[in-house]
Amino acid sequence: MFNKTMVWTTIMAALFTIGALKFLHFFNFIKWSPVGWGKKWLLFGSSNEGWKWAILFIILFIVFGLFYGLSRAASNIPPAVTAIAVSIIAAVAIEWIIYSPQTVTEGVKKLSIPFFSIIAIVTRFITGTAVYMKKTFD
Repeated sequence: MFNKTMVWTTIMAALFTIGALKFLHFFNFIKWSPVGWGKKWLLFGSSNEGWKWAILFIILFIVFGLFYGLSRAASNIPPAVTAIAVSIIAAVAIEWIIYSPQTVTEGVKKLSIPFFSIIAIVTRFITGTAVYMKKTFD
């Protein structure tokens, strides 16, 4: 299951996601900070922001690696269907946790379309690569 393609796919997906999140935050497409979680944890509260981004990269690398493995296991489902379903669930869950809206309509209004697009691109990249490698080399 662990091969060079999986490692490089997850590294590139994590790098793209980090860069895209920095871009979205810099140009105010998302109102929350991707490394804002560091303020809540006493261990990272006063540390340099670069370390928070590095830890976020490691977390994304691990999550994308797990997602790659699950995508290989679900290779019978078309990658586009898997990617769109996972990206909708992930984007809504992440922004719901961040904003904690009181009602569903308030939660839907706060969803960021650019953030959803980035998640959709990354999940499609990972599922497409995983399914292709599974069908080609197994």
